[in-house]
Amino acid sequence: PPSAPSALPSANVPRTDGPVQFTRTSRIPSAHSMAPISASEVTEYLRAHNLEETIANAVNDAVVHRSSDPLSHIASYLLSLKSSAVSAGFGLGASSLVGAEAVAAAITAAAVDNPTFGIISCTVDQDPQLVTKAFAEALPGVPLHGVTSCGSILGAGSAEAGVACLLFHAPAAFASAYSASPADAIALLKSQCASPAAILMATVRGSEEEVVALLAEAFPGVGVWGGTAADNALDGSWRVLSESGAFEAGVSLVGLVTGKVKLGASMLGPYTPTAKTARVTKAEGRKVFEIDGAPALEWVVGWLGEAVSKEAKEGGLVLPQTADKPICAKRGGQFIPAHLASLHPDDKSIEFFIPMSVGEELVVMDAGTGPSTGYASTLAAAYDVALAAGGLTAPKAGVLLFCGGMSIAVGDNLKAGLSDKTFCSKVAGLPLLGMTVFGEQAVMPLPVGNVHCNLSIGMLLFE
Repeated sequence: PPSAPSALPSANVPRTDGPVQFTRTSRIPSAHSMAPISASEVTEYLRAHNLEETIANAVNDAVVHRSSDPLSHIASYLLSLKSSAVSAGFGLGASSLVGAEAVAAAITAAAVDNPTFGIISCTVDQDPQLVTKAFAEALPGVPLHGVTSCGSILGAGSAEAGVACLLFHAPAAFASAYSASPADAIALLKSQCASPAAILMATVRGSEEEVVALLAEAFPGVGVWGGTAADNALDGSWRVLSESGAFEAGVSLVGLVTGKVKLGASMLGPYTPTAKTARVTKAEGRKVFEIDGAPALEWVVGWLGEAVSKEAKEGGLVLPQTADKPICAKRGGQFIPAHLASLHPDDKSIEFFIPMSVGEELVVMDAGTGPSTGYASTLAAAYDVALAAGGLTAPKAGVLLFCGGMSIAVGDNLKAGLSDKTFCSKVAGLPLLGMTVFGEQAVMPLPVGNVHCNLSIGMLLFE
């Protein structure tokens, strides 16, 4: 479409290109009666509201349709944009409320008239099945998508247990599907939205790679973002949430309809590489048996020492000891953060939360001041990167994805990070749902593309 003018001419300048004359009954205030405004302020106003492109598109649409009444056509076009614009609200039902009462409080707090889609979450001290049932009854016909969160629902300055929702009024902007079978969920999504602008996914631990791979086959080139369902004790009480229930397995998918909603997204691993590297020499799935030709368990003990001495002898999880000591798999020039989860002295293997391949280079990373600050600077950066990635100017809603292992490791510093002035100033007034998850799915530069990773912080912004 043609470019719109950078500034409108003053209304009191006589026209010389046609017979139209202004009369007293059609008088327009002169520029002298307006508050002073500089050229840079005009430019910023036009940019902030995307007015030039919007009006140019409206004019172009009238031309394409050869409208006999172009002004009415342009007005209708602009009104249709207003009616389909994205609006959203966030609500939290505190842990003092249970089930339907918590859900009702969250919906009331969100204060969205006629929601058309919702992202929901709860901590596992609630009954996820009762929560999803209450949401479905309170919001009949509204598609819902989400996962349980580890310990807390996050927000600017807050981290507390409860039930939460991020409700949208955005007609025809989201297509959703849930199934116990990833292939069936993908087929259902494709039947509703053949070419989404992006896809959101929610699944359980161990299923992530399969879902990401199948989505790549069905929707080549489409970015995938999401978080894995979490609980408080890694005991399998995590659930995938949808309007049809809370599920121990399966996958929920959301397709963002092109032209109806814009997404800006980020996923950051806030670490710097150290000089300590190694290479996987024997592996199967998420288990690594040998590193640099020696038992993988011996390599870990040599690295972490006394911190894992008990688990090295008896076996077990080492999530707290390794949450702030990530190992990255170096793939295609990118660092993929991996959480070392458990030690197995019976076969001297170790297990990660992402799969490892023979020949893969492992790089030990340094978390710097992240743990002691609650990763405050990373939270702010996640917002900035997402805003820039989507080319957004006025996001209407946000989802914060915070690795559950990181949230446990930082302890009381988590709330300090969420209360950081810089972060809070960026998200002030933004309906924001934060979840602590047991895995993160994101888009990395090619040749990596869509990937499942750990120990990361990401932001999804919608406009």
